[in-house]
Amino acid sequence: MNVLIVLAHPKPGSFNHAIADTVRVTFEAKGHHARVCDLYAEGFDPVYTPDELARGSVAPPQVREHLDLVLSADAIVVVHPNWWAQAPAILKGWLDRVLRAGEAYRFGTNEKGEGVIIGLLKARGCIGVHDLQYTA
Repeated sequence: MNVLIVLAHPKPGSFNHAIADTVRVTFEAKGHHARVCDLYAEGFDPVYTPDELARGSVAPPQVREHLDLVLSADAIVVVHPNWWAQAPAILKGWLDRVLRAGEAYRFGTNEKGEGVIIGLLKARGCIGVHDLQYTA
């Protein structure tokens, strides 16, 4: 299994970093490939540019790299603190920029003709910290 771990905490050595590392080590011990993307350490820019909002725009290199990791992941684990009952802004920006329409999801309609979002990712579930003893 190919596991992507997205870490969104600015302080190295934080509890969130320990969680992300534990997740990585646990999956690797089970024979899976695990990759940690530390958004702060990588200097991920969470700000959309006007060009990116245009339909059919080409993703900037860093966004493309992260999107390719998301698209190839069988499982995605997101580790972040809650600040003011929300994830850090860098994570929101990552979601906005990386989960691109036409690649991570598309718009469609259901049997009632209502608009729906159709997920296009291989990863179909969420792995929480409580699943660290998971076996596959």
